[in-house]
Amino acid sequence: MPLKIRDISSRAKSGAKNTVSEEERPAETRPSPAREGGVPPAAVILLLMAMAAGFSLIFFSNQSLRLDEAQSLWQTSRSPAQIVSLIAEDVHVPLYHLLLHFWRRGFGEGDGVGAGRLLSLLLFLATIPSIYLLGKLAYGKRVGIFVALLTAASPFLNWYGNEMRMYSLLALLAVWNQYFFIRTYKDPRNYVWWGYALTALIGVFTHYFFGLILLAQAAFYLFYHRLFQRGTFRKLAGTALLIGVLFLPWAWFVWSRNSAADSNPLLPPPSSVDVFNTFTAFLFGFQEDHVNALVASLWPLGALLGFLALRRNHRISPESSYFLLALAVPILAAFGLSFVFRPVYLARYLILSLPALYLLVGWLIQTYPRQLSLSLKTVLLAGMFSGLAWQAVSARTPVKEDYRAAVAFLNENVTARDVVILSAPFTVYPVEYYYRGKAAVRTLPQWNRFTPGPIPSLSEEKLPEEAAAVAGSHEKAWLLLSYDQGYNEAVRMYFDSNFERLFSRTFSPELNLYEYRLRYDVPAYRR
Repeated sequence: MPLKIRDISSRAKSGAKNTVSEEERPAETRPSPAREGGVPPAAVILLLMAMAAGFSLIFFSNQSLRLDEAQSLWQTSRSPAQIVSLIAEDVHVPLYHLLLHFWRRGFGEGDGVGAGRLLSLLLFLATIPSIYLLGKLAYGKRVGIFVALLTAASPFLNWYGNEMRMYSLLALLAVWNQYFFIRTYKDPRNYVWWGYALTALIGVFTHYFFGLILLAQAAFYLFYHRLFQRGTFRKLAGTALLIGVLFLPWAWFVWSRNSAADSNPLLPPPSSVDVFNTFTAFLFGFQEDHVNALVASLWPLGALLGFLALRRNHRISPESSYFLLALAVPILAAFGLSFVFRPVYLARYLILSLPALYLLVGWLIQTYPRQLSLSLKTVLLAGMFSGLAWQAVSARTPVKEDYRAAVAFLNENVTARDVVILSAPFTVYPVEYYYRGKAAVRTLPQWNRFTPGPIPSLSEEKLPEEAAAVAGSHEKAWLLLSYDQGYNEAVRMYFDSNFERLFSRTFSPELNLYEYRLRYDVPAYRR
């Protein structure tokens, strides 16, 4: 059965506000009248923000520094000019790092971790009322409140709301940019266009992937241009031109240095499993493989419920069509680029698609009869809260990196006659933050991060020479392996085959410490 789209082009041409009355909405998606004595939406939003803040401060704020956060600390400890130069050699754009630099200066630096994570937390908390306003604009108050609840309970957003990276800012900007974009055809006042252009400009300087949201909006305009007033194309084109002109100097600067992605970790090409895991992470957080497999097995049921909802309503609103594009275009584009260009598919890069998923889920559930809708909401929220709790307390959470515990162990046990060997080389960032030991620290392969150029690669042919160079004449080697770049297993096998292993311990998923005896002319002890 063909989908029926409301045509409000006549209103657009007459210059009237392109709003859809509550009577034109399906009954299930209309906001319910406010009840006397009911809790005001503002009070609900504040309660959700307080709940998310309390959970973060209790369970997430004191976790070990992670690799990406350590890089943020190292980069933002420099002058603004040096920050811009360093980021040009990385895979990101500089706005967040400059913001973090001045934020840390405002807090007097300190150890930097607490202040840096606080910035991300505040941005995450701001996303809760923001997505409520977006949901209210698209579907009404009830959906807005429910989507705000999903956001507050989101294991994925809670995780990055406590990480010193740009992802909370990216999610917040995606919400506000989409709010202004929808208003460009519902209520196209001048300040709406200014808000749209400003959020788009800030967004592309926050993350390269923000351009994929703008691509989804271009696709929506192509299919639904009759919704918009005359002159909209000129304004959209002008906004795109403005962004291109202002972004061009940065693009030229990156190209002229010819060193972008020198420190980019090796990413494997994605598969359909990665796409399923992205949706699983968006809803239930970072879980172990068997949990992801269980959730993935339920996707056919979710697809069936969505199909039945569409059959029941016989039409999709323009807002739902837009959110579907905003969800699908970035994911499909990142997937395709990973094969055409190079692997760039990471769930955290796609956090800008997460608000669209929550809004679509909120809308679909709201279309069912009241009792079924309430049951589905309860089951979904129970699953998300369970995922959030388990992600916070489980030592097996895949994204946990307990460098603090591993380095604390080294601080207590290494001597000046030992050597600490790190592989992959860029894990030196979190290690050096905690390290106070007497042993020398080396990377395998050897890497000097203070000189321009890519991180050296390591082949099995070069491994004996590289290992001998970093081991030197030391008595024992402490080998810390994490962030496998394709050679960690070869490194471990080489040391196991050529030296006596005295000790090993796993501190978090894929973070393993090994102790080896390098010389036999001095006494050794076993742990």
